[in-house]
Amino acid sequence: MGTASTSKKIQRVQQSGVTRRVGQRRQLGFPAAVAAIIIVGLVLVMLARDARINVDGEKPRANQDVWYQAFGTFVCDKYLDPLPSPSGEPDIGPLGNGIINVAPLSDEFAGENATLGAFFDAADVKVSNSSFTVDGTTYKAGQSCGSGKDATKKTVVKLFVWPPQATEKTKPTIVTEDFADVSFEESERIYALALVPESKTRIKLPSSVNNLSNPLATAVAPTTTAAPGATTTTVPGATTVPGATTVPGSTTTAAPTTTAP
Repeated sequence: MGTASTSKKIQRVQQSGVTRRVGQRRQLGFPAAVAAIIIVGLVLVMLARDARINVDGEKPRANQDVWYQAFGTFVCDKYLDPLPSPSGEPDIGPLGNGIINVAPLSDEFAGENATLGAFFDAADVKVSNSSFTVDGTTYKAGQSCGSGKDATKKTVVKLFVWPPQATEKTKPTIVTEDFADVSFEESERIYALALVPESKTRIKLPSSVNNLSNPLATAVAPTTTAAPGATTTTVPGATTVPGATTVPGSTTTAAPTTTAP
């Protein structure tokens, strides 16, 4: 049994740990200061991040970034011919070799506005959630794919998306709606707009992937069609210089070639 002096020592030890009187409020200054420092730190980090984004701009940036994407249109079991290069120089458009040129010249086509929709407009491709029209031919969900016992009308439109450097073994991301709203987020991605059986989750990569290494070397110039009514008159014996062009609507007369005796 403890002595009286021992009990007093225990009481003194217990009382020494008490720094406030009964009814006195607990001091909250230190915890509040720590919380304030954390909040201020988070705010500064967010402000710094926003400042960096505003300085650099959201990519692709107008008049700065030039990206190339591989693209193909796939119907049932094969790819169609590459979309032709349009006349003019759209900010986002096909190069005629299965490559999409993403080179925004204004904010209208930069950042999140750099979309497949801008590409479809430049390439004159009409796209909905259930169909797409290329070169005057419409491919739509419910159209038959396959032949014989493999034929099916359970077909849908899908957009297959692969990351840069993808191989045939790479599993694609599949988009099933709002294809025009898909943004270009980095260079050298691979896209395939396809009409396929509903159950199909993989297709082969478009051959245009091979053109990503040197897209401009394989680019195809727009086809120029002479305007109706344009005439070209060639004088007998005239020589046509290779690479010469004729302005639509004009009449060209070539002078005869003179040969010295």
